[in-house]
Amino acid sequence: MAFDPKRSATAGRFVLEIENSRVAYLKKFSGLHYEADIWTHDHGPMNMQTKHMTNFKYGPGKATIGLAMGKGMYTWIQQSFRKEYATKSGAFIAGDFNYKATHRVDFYNALITEIGCPKLSGDSKDPGYLEVSFDAEDVKHTAAGGENIQGDYGVKQKAWLPSMFRFELAGLEDSCKRIASVDAWTWKQSVVADQIGALRTFTKHPAKVTCPDIKLSISSADQGPWAAWAEDWFLRGNSLANNHKDGAIIFLAPDMKQEIGRIELKQCGLKKFADDDHEANSEKIKRFTVELYVEEMDFKMDFVDH
Repeated sequence: MAFDPKRSATAGRFVLEIENSRVAYLKKFSGLHYEADIWTHDHGPMNMQTKHMTNFKYGPGKATIGLAMGKGMYTWIQQSFRKEYATKSGAFIAGDFNYKATHRVDFYNALITEIGCPKLSGDSKDPGYLEVSFDAEDVKHTAAGGENIQGDYGVKQKAWLPSMFRFELAGLEDSCKRIASVDAWTWKQSVVADQIGALRTFTKHPAKVTCPDIKLSISSADQGPWAAWAEDWFLRGNSLANNHKDGAIIFLAPDMKQEIGRIELKQCGLKKFADDDHEANSEKIKRFTVELYVEEMDFKMDFVDH
């Protein structure tokens, strides 16, 4: 049957392009909608309200993606971590059951605002995805012409699960071998609009970057060296810049040896050191919790499809 743009279609066929590079392993996408600020006028002489639009904005784009995300998205994330403040343009394209494009949303001069990593845990059975949000200066919704949106993606995404990770911290390498989990975290970059009266849409600019805290759950068998650092840090006051430690969250291949990517953590300090709860007749492994603050982060991948 010939392509018919008027027929309804399910919402499961779509693709995201970043500067002509398709984002591989795109599980979910939302956003880039129109949204208005509404002002309400209350009238004394009558029991009614009149309303009108003041400003409007575009909703943020939100993408759930795998580590084998494609070069365009990978470069954008890396530039954001490195505070290079790169703006990117691209398009989200939706299709029908036969992967023929029915609708496209072009966005221009977008900045990443959030990058979220899932919880890494040795007992996890779920696949791993990153959550990426971005704000665009301008968005255009148009009908598509029935072009094919299918991609020929590689198989590298199957090489990683959230249960396959290693954590490193300088000076505590031997005591990082039994880390059970790294809690989910989100890196954030604030974006502000330069609202000018003569313009309908506004340019957007990066403001501050916020690196998340990193929370670790560690076997009590490794508690000694961590406790010694905590005592030195909290009680003796050795908590200045030269006492910080660099570390990394490392993504591993199924052989648990090959490194396929990493999040570098720079200038880490202790925020919290605590035992987990104790409970009579518990069958849980005894662990303790460490929370680290981080001043800078970097993102490096050894495989990038497309």
